[in-house]
Amino acid sequence: MKLGEEMRALRGSHRYVIVFFLVLAIIMVSIALPPDDSGRGLLMIALTALTLVVAVWLSGTTAWTPRIAVGLVIFAAVAAACSWLIPGVKDEVGVATRLVVLSVVMVLPLVIGEGAYRAMKEEGVTLGVVFGAIANYLLIAVGFAVIYAITSDIETAPFFAGMEVMKFGYFPDFMYFSVVTQSTVGYGDFVPATGAGRAFASVQALVGQLYLVSVVAIVVGNFGQGTERQRKKQQQKMKELHKEVTQLEADQKDDKQDREDEKQ
Repeated sequence: MKLGEEMRALRGSHRYVIVFFLVLAIIMVSIALPPDDSGRGLLMIALTALTLVVAVWLSGTTAWTPRIAVGLVIFAAVAAACSWLIPGVKDEVGVATRLVVLSVVMVLPLVIGEGAYRAMKEEGVTLGVVFGAIANYLLIAVGFAVIYAITSDIETAPFFAGMEVMKFGYFPDFMYFSVVTQSTVGYGDFVPATGAGRAFASVQALVGQLYLVSVVAIVVGNFGQGTERQRKKQQQKMKELHKEVTQLEADQKDDKQDREDEKQ
């Protein structure tokens, strides 16, 4: 099978395991890259844009989401290029870049949710739907990391206790803090020092836990019903086919009997 045919086969397949690993890559890259890496922001923009494009393709949506996805990807690419290449505008475009990443992260759950809903209507809760729900859970962490970064850029006080005020502070710290907060691990190495930081952290912890015990729990609890539903549909089709064959045999028998009666 050629690459083009494989890509067409993936369209509308709802294989959100790919999106899950892309979102995981966004988190790992943003935390693992060194603070002096000038291409970290550009790479995160590229990964986020790629994740959105892949999610739209896997969802097979034909509505408004592709237009929004294309617009956000183009704007993100321009903003990242300006902040990375043009001297003197890095600080100004940096906030815009973070806003674009946040916008993409906000659109992604809608794309995945729409596709997963259609997949559940057609096939029930499949493995792809489960990975879609988990990918959205990870996206919550990415979104709040950007919110923390923007909050730190705007405020004059240090975001974390015991740290200096940093314009466009060390983003890996915000991503790390976001993941730790959402998973309720609570290492304590980073503590928000501002009221806004504590408020956002509280909201994230609540949203993350509520999402786990509601959406993810329901999806995982109903996992496998897609296979059962498909099996029942197949059985129904077999019954209908058997009924049609039986009716056809009866009609043929009646026709044969009619011809014999005519000969007599």
